Amino acid sequence: MTGVCASQMALTLLGGPNRLNPKNVHQRPTVALLCGPHVKGAQGISCGRHLANHDVQVILFLPNFVKMLESITNELSLFSKTQGQQVSSLRDLPTSPVDLVINCLDCPENAFLRDQPWYKAAVAWANQNRAPVLSIDPPVHEVEQGIDAKWSLALGLPLPLGEHAGRVYLCDIGIPQQVFQEVGINYHSPFGCKFVIPLHSA
Repeated sequence: MTGVCASQMALTLLGGPNRLNPKNVHQRPTVALLCGPHVKGAQGISCGRHLANHDVQVILFLPNFVKMLESITNELSLFSKTQGQQVSSLRDLPTSPVDLVINCLDCPENAFLRDQPWYKAAVAWANQNRAPVLSIDPPVHEVEQGIDAKWSLALGLPLPLGEHAGRVYLCDIGIPQQVFQEVGINYHSPFGCKFVIPLHSA
């Protein structure tokens, strides 16, 4: 669900039907997807697969790790069947600005990843590229975010995000009403007929 919702949002940000027309194959937008080795990274790879299926040029950065989560390997297997490109070195990312950067580097359970050289280099590349950034499920405001986002997509429920999160959108990831009741949340769905809604004032 996260991959589908994030890709729908990205397609809109890239220009929607004005830019992504099957008859217009000469101006395919380019998206750089920065993923870490965790569940959020797998969600990002899923988003990249859906974008590639919609004629977006996707360049996926994922650092090399000896052992990957099963969710990552499953998504990589599907992504490899698209026209998307996977790289493990930041040297293989574009030097010219892309149309959109999607940030899936952070993981609240593994804060130590921020100290890794590949993480710092990916943050530096994104800030240098100057493309607008969409962050998927960014960390809460207490955590310093290395990449300033223009937009952020929160999953399920909004968390207190800092000013670096940009304009915040909420994604319906299909949590049943009873689950909210069981944890003591009085929940009424705000989504109506949509799966992604803005939380910022228009």
